[in-house]
Amino acid sequence: MKVKLRALFLALAFLAFQGCAATPRAPENKPLIPLDRANLQAVFEENDGLEVLPEDAKEIRDFYRGGVQQKAKAEMCFQEKIYPEAMKLYRSSNQFFLTLIRYIDEDAAVYNLFEGTDILFFPNLLMADNHLKIGLIYQAMGRDWRAKYNWKRALSLVKQSLQAEPTEWGLALEQELLSLLAAKKK
Repeated sequence: MKVKLRALFLALAFLAFQGCAATPRAPENKPLIPLDRANLQAVFEENDGLEVLPEDAKEIRDFYRGGVQQKAKAEMCFQEKIYPEAMKLYRSSNQFFLTLIRYIDEDAAVYNLFEGTDILFFPNLLMADNHLKIGLIYQAMGRDWRAKYNWKRALSLVKQSLQAEPTEWGLALEQELLSLLAAKKK
């Protein structure tokens, strides 16, 4: 009996310790990347072109480009309030990014795609924005708990992005998410 209690205590202590862990902020010595240099529109422009389909994606750059392209389509549907299609496209975009971050999970303002070609590389920040928009769609549908879940997921992705590459874009997204989550607590 004592052994079981001791094991239960250790398991609970371990879980409590894990719950106290926080994502550290970006190092202070890294400069903040301004919004005019790293932003959503710039990412869309860099990845415009021949559409990458899920079955055609073979390399990391294919998964990134496919995710960005799906996101661009989702943004148009979101702006036009075609929510079911936007939701489907945001999720498709996230699937591309989830495959990608298994191999490279850090965002970068300058990522060498191949010799002589650098791109804005923000899979975590783009997924966070997708979750933000999915949450806004759920909120419009009156499904507040689903919205809150997506916003919390988005916030963890933004923090991961900011840890790797501090950007004004990421900070603005973080503030928007914090205000949405604070409003839901009231």
